[in-house]
Amino acid sequence: MTSIPGYDIGSVERVLRPLLETPSEQTDLFEDDPQIRAFLQTVVAGRLGELGLDTVTDEAGNVICEIGGGDAPGLVLFCYAMTHPAGRMVDPFVASRIVDADGVTRLRGRGASEQMGALAAAVLAAGAVAGQAADLAGPLVLCVSPAGETGRHDTARSFLAGHGGRVPPAACIVGIGTDNAICVANKGRVDAMIRVAGLAGHSSMPWRTKNAIDGARLVLACLDGIALAGDHPHLGRPTLTPTAIHSSPNATHTVQDCVEITIDRRLLPGDDPEEALADIREALEGIEGWDIELEPGPLMYPSDVPPDSPFVEVLRGAFAAAEHPDPPLTYSHGCIDAGLFSSRGIPAVMLGAGEQEMWHTIDESVSLEAVALTAQIYTAVALDLLT
Repeated sequence: MTSIPGYDIGSVERVLRPLLETPSEQTDLFEDDPQIRAFLQTVVAGRLGELGLDTVTDEAGNVICEIGGGDAPGLVLFCYAMTHPAGRMVDPFVASRIVDADGVTRLRGRGASEQMGALAAAVLAAGAVAGQAADLAGPLVLCVSPAGETGRHDTARSFLAGHGGRVPPAACIVGIGTDNAICVANKGRVDAMIRVAGLAGHSSMPWRTKNAIDGARLVLACLDGIALAGDHPHLGRPTLTPTAIHSSPNATHTVQDCVEITIDRRLLPGDDPEEALADIREALEGIEGWDIELEPGPLMYPSDVPPDSPFVEVLRGAFAAAEHPDPPLTYSHGCIDAGLFSSRGIPAVMLGAGEQEMWHTIDESVSLEAVALTAQIYTAVALDLLT
């Protein structure tokens, strides 16, 4: 294992503070929000530029920094700019310093524990690895996506189709808060949009109508009866959950002629999303007397990297070099871009400073010491894989 630099909390804070003090919240514009694009250019690309690193921006808005030009497969650090909305969090973009009950120094702000701690660590690691760029057999590629809260693979897909396709990566670390545990597997998800059609009319004469809400009740009962196959030793069973119901027309005293139901179908590693949708279609075909349509929604792939895989062994070695042996392995029921990389044959894990229980809370914060450790791990993995 190549020796790696340490990172003091002062240098960590200098990188993390502007990330937290510049809003990059999720809005209805998602990745196209001008605020997020400005954050990427002024704060992220600006900081990398101060380190002497060039960046490019692709069509999806990803800011990409490549270090080293070797032809060997490289390492991708894939991080995020978009945070959860500030909501009821007071002073969400002040980045105030706090010391918790254990005496640990933390920086508070929206996104601190979810995206920004890992992003700060990736920027620090990029600066450190750049000092050894001439020795790299393959590139370290830092991609900072304008996504982060969208539930889609769009920006990661754009990265892989463009810049990431020049030299297929050997591995990927998705920078997101895992409390510096190695998250080796996660569920995927395919959404299903179900539309039930009826016949509208005045609610005083329901016998002249066909209430789509009645059809929707049959659909929900039918979905409860679908047997979901599969069981993962750490992720458990797949799930099928209605997450939204909308009816129309939006008018008083009117029987509804359309109900739209959104279904969240979680996928285990190895599940075929088309088969999952086919199970839903087959169940809906058993409902007679109703016009029911199913349209596939966004798909996010599951991921599963074996704990004894070479990449996980490199990660374990990085923790050992940072004097943190035996890092815990975790498993996520959520969906993340690791699944897309894994679906392309690129082993991908989630790893970063920040506790998941802090995500989206009114007092979200991250330990500066934890961010320093994340930066050490990112640096060590890059140097071990690429030199």
